[in-house]
Amino acid sequence: MAKVVVESLYKSFPSRGGSSVSPIPPNKENITVTASESKDNKSSQVNVLRSINLAIEDGEFMVLVGPSGCGKSTLLRLIAGLEEVTGGNILIGDRVVNQIPSKARDIAMVFQSYALYPHLSVYDNIAFGLRRMNLAQDRIQGKYPQWLENALTGLTRKLPKGLRYRSEQEKKIEQQVREVATRLQIDLLLDRLPKELSGGQKQRVALGRAIARNPQVFLMDEPLSNLDAKLRAETRSQIVKLQRQLGITTIYVTHDQTEAMTMGDRIAVMYQGEIQQLAKPLELYNHPANRFVAEFIGSPPMNFIKIEVESAKLVTHAQFQLNLSEYWQPFVSFYPGRSLLMGIRSEHFTVSTASPANLEVIVDLVEALGNETYLLVHLVADPELTLQVRMSPDHTVQRGDTVWLAIAIDKVHFFDVKTEKAINLD
Repeated sequence: MAKVVVESLYKSFPSRGGSSVSPIPPNKENITVTASESKDNKSSQVNVLRSINLAIEDGEFMVLVGPSGCGKSTLLRLIAGLEEVTGGNILIGDRVVNQIPSKARDIAMVFQSYALYPHLSVYDNIAFGLRRMNLAQDRIQGKYPQWLENALTGLTRKLPKGLRYRSEQEKKIEQQVREVATRLQIDLLLDRLPKELSGGQKQRVALGRAIARNPQVFLMDEPLSNLDAKLRAETRSQIVKLQRQLGITTIYVTHDQTEAMTMGDRIAVMYQGEIQQLAKPLELYNHPANRFVAEFIGSPPMNFIKIEVESAKLVTHAQFQLNLSEYWQPFVSFYPGRSLLMGIRSEHFTVSTASPANLEVIVDLVEALGNETYLLVHLVADPELTLQVRMSPDHTVQRGDTVWLAIAIDKVHFFDVKTEKAINLD
């Protein structure tokens, strides 16, 4: 187990048709090189990561979440050593690993596509990394080549158990493999080939291969994306439980905010190659740093309404006006006569009666899920503005109905219109 630290990390790729890109120093702030600036040498670059700073504590479960193309998988591959760093440093434990090859970083990676060897059994897939590790250790300790033992083990591996030759190392490997297989409930599948397994079983084999190595760091790149919804939920809980038992530092990449919220000790929300906010799950949900985080974290996404600031105590819209709580007054007082974005989550609306403080809306769509009902509505005074509302199934609402909605004023959020940052940031 080890702490992982990323310091001022940059990653750039040559743009299509461009030549190679020279490394960028980690302290350089603006690293964008456009095509127009590079006509002479026909070289330009695409910056996929910009000034990433991240410290992952020993034993922590860190989730990197964001939309496709935000750079989260690239960051994971840089930590794994599968990509070269353009600028900055990566530390695993107390050593900088920028120039250290993947095999020497003591990490284990679980891929989205499982990456199992199709010709090897489940047992041999899990044991593969352990055998490679032992072989490398023998070389370091001067025991290599143990060609006779290795040859006998390889030649007799497919024979009946009683006829197989097993060295002391192979006996230890077998013990480790069976312990891991039992923990993952795949001990009855050890003789099968990957093609004979379901998607969930393949994923557990990939996890078992990583766990068996007992690395300092687990790296997981969207490992559940190929599973159905029920199996994803089951496997998600298994991964969290295993990580808690093993206490190994884990970096988990996903685009699914539900996975992020339920699995991570902390979450780093990424967008356009930058970390937008790093916090615990409920901190992200209750105190988003900007509009992107507020919209990305939470399902359905947060609703936004542009309002006008009349005073520190009062904000208005063409259809309603709200008296602000004491908490918001000091922050709103800096925006007299200006506009703000007000964010309201779907569960912070309630069906109410006609009032100047309430919203009159028309229901466009009703999604009844049994335990709760979702409404898609638009404002009577602003048909272009649509909102999503979560409500109790006790209320019977039909498409086309007119409804009055009250806002939980102590649950709203306010964002600057230009910067889209939360106005209550320190």
